[in-house]
Amino acid sequence: MPLDRYWASLRPYRETVEPFEYAKGDLIRRVQQHGFVSILGRTMRLCRAFTGKSVAFRPTATDGVFDAWFRHQKIETIDLNVLAR
Repeated sequence: MPLDRYWASLRPYRETVEPFEYAKGDLIRRVQQHGFVSILGRTMRLCRAFTGKSVAFRPTATDGVFDAWFRHQKIETIDLNVLAR
């Protein structure tokens, strides 16, 4: 039964989400309506769920390729070289 498997979380509930600081060197962008974001002059769509949120773009070892992060979670890898075509 579902009730047999339920237990209360040990973590306390917080009314407000604490601010998050991204690392130095990250390119921070706020996601616009419908999940669109611009980076280095190129516009792309991430996901509507991130609308209004700040997302970090971190350069990878490959020139023009960035990893998109929301807080501690990697969202996606963006290749600006492909977007330029």
